[in-house]
Amino acid sequence: MRRLFLQQHQKYRLLLLLGDLLILCGSFSVILVLDAYDKTGFSWNISKVTVILFCIIFITTSIFYILGLYDIYKPKGAAIILLSICLGLGLVIILYSGIAYFFIFLRPGRIKLVIFIFTTTIFTFAWRILFNKLIEIKPKHLLFLGNEPIFRDISKLIQSNYGQYYTIGGHWHRQSHNPTLPNLAKYIEDHNIDTIVYSVHSEVAKKITNDLITMRFSNINVIDVYNFYQQLTRKYPVYFLNDFWLLVNVQKEIFFPTIRSKMKRAFDIGFVLLLLSMTWPILLICALAIKLDNKGPAFFIQERLGENEVPFQLYKFRTMVVNAEALSGPVWSTSNDPRITRVGKILRKMRLDELPQFFNVLRGDMSIVGPRPIRKHFADMLVQEVPYYRLRFMAKPGLTGWAQVNYDYARSNEGQSEKLQYDLFYLVHQSIWLDFLILFKTVQVVVWGKGT
Repeated sequence: MRRLFLQQHQKYRLLLLLGDLLILCGSFSVILVLDAYDKTGFSWNISKVTVILFCIIFITTSIFYILGLYDIYKPKGAAIILLSICLGLGLVIILYSGIAYFFIFLRPGRIKLVIFIFTTTIFTFAWRILFNKLIEIKPKHLLFLGNEPIFRDISKLIQSNYGQYYTIGGHWHRQSHNPTLPNLAKYIEDHNIDTIVYSVHSEVAKKITNDLITMRFSNINVIDVYNFYQQLTRKYPVYFLNDFWLLVNVQKEIFFPTIRSKMKRAFDIGFVLLLLSMTWPILLICALAIKLDNKGPAFFIQERLGENEVPFQLYKFRTMVVNAEALSGPVWSTSNDPRITRVGKILRKMRLDELPQFFNVLRGDMSIVGPRPIRKHFADMLVQEVPYYRLRFMAKPGLTGWAQVNYDYARSNEGQSEKLQYDLFYLVHQSIWLDFLILFKTVQVVVWGKGT
């Protein structure tokens, strides 16, 4: 997991985050110093200070993430940065004050909280401006070994999205260096190569295996092309793999051991009960809006396939007209689907139509995080076209998932194929940390209305 999420194009996000953590700790230290001279302040209790600091850091960094303040792919102007910081810290005050209302020991005092927010705003803004001006991104120089189609896909990705982080310093394959290969060590030195990306099927890589092993023990990063593809795309390259590579490289974490499975189930139940206690008014408003907008039931019940392809009844808010498939039969929804109601468009945009699936989670049909449940009609069709499609049924379907937060609604077989690559990535690399990341990204998707 660390190797996948702390790559070249992610390290600058981590640097931004570390700077924010230092600023938050520094601003909190100001409160502690003021408290030392204030007889009415909270006592110097290390456990109390730790809890308050943790809450503030967690709430602040989470809101900053949701507002896109760690998105380094889309540079923002100074005015947008300042506005985002002020909005974020305003939300921090509201959320933290709400929590402190129920837990008195979390209250540092209004004046101290205002001082903390003011200090954090100034230094966070200054840190962002300094980062944009002084931090120079140094791209990694890559050497490709092999000529499979996946290299062409990676080259296109680098040119379109990652040009500032990676450059292709060389591409060796059978046609490029025939019959004599250059000296690898000298080539790396002459072209400042940082990373060698090889294919296990490359004849060139097989010829210089000993040299590659030597490089692996030096400061040169040597990685196979399939894992490098995952680092760039966060997808599993199903169209480029063969069965043997999948057999050798798949991890045991694709199955949740008994203890972890029970922990995940306990988290699902606790999390859903917490969300239901906060969102029940939204459930009522959505149901009422559906009834007022269009004749028919507020809820939509449909059979989907769950873990191990066991069917179950899925609950959703109805977003289409009644009997939408009476004439057409099962078809993918389109971007301007006339069957979708006015309220349905809003619910889909904000993903609110998924809320009734809380009850599926409580029943055990679904989990909070996992691949989206699909209808048997489409599953049988996709199995014929998409390699390894049935692997997605090896995990319990989820209310949200890696595919949902990285890809919009799939309205075709091609879209479902794309989502499968994200689902398999989750199955292979699943962990509690990845689940939490998906939950954060889900909030970001809902807040910014990225659904369609």
